[in-house]
Amino acid sequence: MTLRPTLLVLGLFLAGCATPAQRITAKLIDVGVPPPQAQCMGDRLGTRLSLSQLKRLDEISRINGGRPDRMNIGQIARALDDPRDPAVVAEVIRAGVGCLF
Repeated sequence: MTLRPTLLVLGLFLAGCATPAQRITAKLIDVGVPPPQAQCMGDRLGTRLSLSQLKRLDEISRINGGRPDRMNIGQIARALDDPRDPAVVAEVIRAGVGCLF
């Protein structure tokens, strides 16, 4: 019985070790971006965004209201649109288009 709490703690510890790129990739896949494109975008966005922008991008899992509907890059960009920080949208679009090919 003591093995279960140990595994839970270990799982939480390892989840905290995920890189920004890995977290972005997982969030993009959650909202329906195909895994290869999500991986490419996660790698690019993980190195180009500031910490505050990464936090903003982390909100994409809530964009779709938890529904499993597939979103395209334009829909994600519109949902992230914030006049205080237009760079997030620009980077998402740049990464999305760059990772299509």
